[in-house]
Amino acid sequence: MMRFDGLDLNLLVAFEALIEERNVSAAARRLNLTQPAVTGALNRLRDYFRDDLLVLHGRKMQPTPKAEDLSGPVRRALLQIRGEITRAGDFVPATSNRHFRIVASDYAYTIGLAELFVRASALAPKVTFEVIPPSVQATERLERAEVDVVISVQPYVNAKYPVLELWRDSDVIISWQGAGYTTISEEVFFEVGHAVSTFGPDRRPSVTDQFIEKMDRERRVEVLLPSFGDLCRGVVGTRRLATMHRRYAEHFAQVYPIAIHETWTPFPEIVQIAQWHKVRDNDPGIHWILRLLSDTSRPVQL
Repeated sequence: MMRFDGLDLNLLVAFEALIEERNVSAAARRLNLTQPAVTGALNRLRDYFRDDLLVLHGRKMQPTPKAEDLSGPVRRALLQIRGEITRAGDFVPATSNRHFRIVASDYAYTIGLAELFVRASALAPKVTFEVIPPSVQATERLERAEVDVVISVQPYVNAKYPVLELWRDSDVIISWQGAGYTTISEEVFFEVGHAVSTFGPDRRPSVTDQFIEKMDRERRVEVLLPSFGDLCRGVVGTRRLATMHRRYAEHFAQVYPIAIHETWTPFPEIVQIAQWHKVRDNDPGIHWILRLLSDTSRPVQL
């Protein structure tokens, strides 16, 4: 337990979560703690600062003026600790026992991260990894420097943070081989049912689906699924269609009886990028991850 002037610094993490969530239960879920533990942390914070800090109004807790004054300095202090102090020093892959948190979709995991983890097991046997699905909450964790790297697509780039382009891809349409499609015209595409994937508790649509929605034609979504990887099972045995990134479709075509069709018109190019918080820009561990990602995500030359 780390203390500074009698304050357990872990309480500052609880303070940050409470101020942002304004709900003890939500803060507990975010911190992976029990509700009584977070309530206890709040009581200790109140004792230390001699202020209520958060007071209940309806179902939400509202910060006191004292808490508002503290929120900025606490956020900056934690950001510096996460970004600079706890990552200080050299990163030696062969001996490090660091735990990396990476935000990535199942597509990004299959195309880039899976092979990275294979290589890392030989280069850095004590290093561990955690893959976090994309969501608004995951984006907020980048803001707090609680995750190391976010793998996303270009439209979701945050201009405040460094960016590394990893790879490019294109979209295709997939169907069950037994459905009998030869080519997929615009008329056919909007005539039949679809399997569609969304992401996170906020059900964020993919970049491709956002593009389709702008075509001003109604698409009949018959199955809504939680990941790209579920789309194949969503079409096999039916006449449904789904859109998928080409490299992922080619990967699944080795496992499922799916047919891959070109789109009737060019869809936007998929530009996969990596981002990290600017306070981590000199972090040798993150740059090791980025180098491995760049190596493992290159398309195989046939």
